[in-house]
Amino acid sequence: MSTTAGASVFLDPSGRRWRTLLALGLPIILLFVAVAIYGGFRLHEAPAAPPAAAAVVVDDIAPGPGERPLDVIGEGPMLRVLQIDRGEEVVGRDPFSGEVVPLTVEQADAAGAAEYVIQRYGYAAGATKTISLTFDDGPHPISTPQLLNVLSAQKVPATFFITGSMAVQHAEILQRMVREGHAVGNHTLTHADLNDVSAFRAREELVQTDRIIRSLTGQATTSFRLPYGGTTSEEVSKNTLGILRAQQLGYHLSGYDFETLDWSYGSSEARTAAADIPLPEFDGRNITVLMHDGGAENRAATIEYVETRLIPAARTAGYTFQTMPQIQPVLQDSTQTITPSIWDRATVTLAQLIYVWPNRVMHFLFVFALALVGAISVFNAAMAITRRRAQARFDANVTVLPVSIVIAAYNEEKVIRRTLETLLDSHYPFIELLVINDGSTDGTAAEVEAMMLRDPRIRLISQPNRGKWAALNNGTAEARGDILVTLDADTIFTPDTVTHLVRQFAADPDGRLGAVAGVVRVGNRKRNLLTRWQALEYLTQIGIERSAYAQLGAVSIVPGACAAWRKAAVVEVGGYSHATLAEDCDLTLSLHHARWRVSQDDRALAYTEAPDHVDALLAQRIRWTFGTLQAIFKHRDMLLRRQYGWLGMAVLPYMVVSVLIPIVFLPFIAVMGVLAVQNSGWGTVGLYFSLFLALHLLVAAVAVVLMRERWANLLMVPVYRVVHEPLRAYLLYTSAYLAIRGVKLGWNKLQRTGVMDAVADVHGTHHADHIPIERQSSAVRALQEAQNR
Repeated sequence: MSTTAGASVFLDPSGRRWRTLLALGLPIILLFVAVAIYGGFRLHEAPAAPPAAAAVVVDDIAPGPGERPLDVIGEGPMLRVLQIDRGEEVVGRDPFSGEVVPLTVEQADAAGAAEYVIQRYGYAAGATKTISLTFDDGPHPISTPQLLNVLSAQKVPATFFITGSMAVQHAEILQRMVREGHAVGNHTLTHADLNDVSAFRAREELVQTDRIIRSLTGQATTSFRLPYGGTTSEEVSKNTLGILRAQQLGYHLSGYDFETLDWSYGSSEARTAAADIPLPEFDGRNITVLMHDGGAENRAATIEYVETRLIPAARTAGYTFQTMPQIQPVLQDSTQTITPSIWDRATVTLAQLIYVWPNRVMHFLFVFALALVGAISVFNAAMAITRRRAQARFDANVTVLPVSIVIAAYNEEKVIRRTLETLLDSHYPFIELLVINDGSTDGTAAEVEAMMLRDPRIRLISQPNRGKWAALNNGTAEARGDILVTLDADTIFTPDTVTHLVRQFAADPDGRLGAVAGVVRVGNRKRNLLTRWQALEYLTQIGIERSAYAQLGAVSIVPGACAAWRKAAVVEVGGYSHATLAEDCDLTLSLHHARWRVSQDDRALAYTEAPDHVDALLAQRIRWTFGTLQAIFKHRDMLLRRQYGWLGMAVLPYMVVSVLIPIVFLPFIAVMGVLAVQNSGWGTVGLYFSLFLALHLLVAAVAVVLMRERWANLLMVPVYRVVHEPLRAYLLYTSAYLAIRGVKLGWNKLQRTGVMDAVADVHGTHHADHIPIERQSSAVRALQEAQNR
């Protein structure tokens, strides 16, 4: 028999492919890294930083634990740290810009002998009875527009201290603020406490929000408010480090005189809560009021308070409403219209990638994936159910075909005797049982020879170790039967398995049925959690997916552990090939290519030993995944070809897409998922995971019914979802890497333990659908005589 043995798919012994990829890829990667580093430095630059800032170490000024806090002097909502210069007169000096700040006599006296103090200051000279409404933590998609509507109706300007992460999510609201005459200030990127984070993080919180404001509004401002600030001297002193970090970058600390504590009233009924929020004392002094339009889902009490109490009370007291830049000269001088730089726009793009797109992308991908997987699962389940209802029962009087059983064995001493014993219990009168000993170094041959004494149909054929594909080809050449039943050396057949595998050939009207796949189950499922997980995987993939493909005439893999082949078909396509590690998938696609039909019999049961530890599982699955990729690539000319029906137009393209899309998008999806969790918590991801879990549970339940399996398998569905995706990602990337490298991947044979706990009663069970024992002896004799002639 001529074989299809050829060069292994993806093999590149010279390594030229890998070297070429490195030669082309490394310069691109290095260029990308260089651009990223340069861009990172530029994005890190503070737009508001003074051009000649002194090299002052912030930690040298800020008091450490147990040290005396800085004294707070002066009055006003603005805050800054000053170094006291006691020359001809006592003045303050900005420790970073060197700007000299005159001090009043009272302030100089309050500073005493201190080297550094925190100064309160603000309000334009001569300003009286002004009130600045300020709102922190927005923009919020619901509360802020409602608040803007109130302010617009009342013709009241306000100042909004926005967080950068919210601003990029709701840019249109930020732009509305500016368009309607309100002022905007910096409130960090993520509402971080600048006293507790690292210096690098503090800088990014400030600078990136500054750039976001510049890009989205076309305005530059140095106005900044600390999260978790306060009004008392003790609260201000606790924020010394945060004040210094912002001041060093050129930002002006914009505090407040009156704190409404409105955030604590959000859970009550709005009108009742608004009545409880305190009003400032309208005693003629200038007032800057702190409120919140964001930071919580419900700011109805704040909006009600502003509209029905604060604005009317301020107007009644004769106060005028001003934004902070209007009434604070230092802010007025530093607020101006600008043209955003490329780095400002780049910051917004990056921020959107972090805070906007993860939620949108994850929502789209989850909905799309859920819809797609749901549609495919429902379709597959419907096809599997339809096939089960339409599948004919075996006719005991059907013609008995000559069947040869072929087993390729390499170092199977622990399991080969048990496998042969179960085959001898078969109800079908096969004519021979060939064991191809592929150069075993243990007692495999001795075990087979011992069994040969029990039944003359068993034959041992020994060959030098050349691989499973060569052993199966040898067995095919030696076999006398028209039908070849193949199984692995550790596989256990039920007494009716061979009967069910062969029955479709006997009923084949045109003789073009090339192969029949059996149903493989995990025989050692009770071993541990890993084997139980594999039992569920086998159940759903074979019971639903492959059954559906069988209904469509598009079975892509006839498993070597339980299969029947028409010998003429195998010979026609050249037998088994060593071009791939998935010789069963390769041969199946070759049969389709030659226009042979392939089917599955759901009652042809076999039990196999699954890997019971992680290393063995990974080795097996890498071989399976890599081999399947090889087979698909080898038969790529079948893709999207109508002559191959559902296989060419749907099944194979789906297999390709299910490989390419994860390889390309999994890193992106993983990053988006992490960012989505950071931005929105586990709620959304948990919801979608639960939906996928419910869908898988439904599909698994259908598989349990169709395959007459144990309902206890459904308990593994949550574990399956957790294990499957990481494992699949590892296998795909490992296989892709091996394909690109062009290395020769070994078989990595599973070390047998001989444990089979799920088939203890298999061979005590007899079914109605078997050939009567009185027909077996006459059938065997007739077949043997025909072969001898």
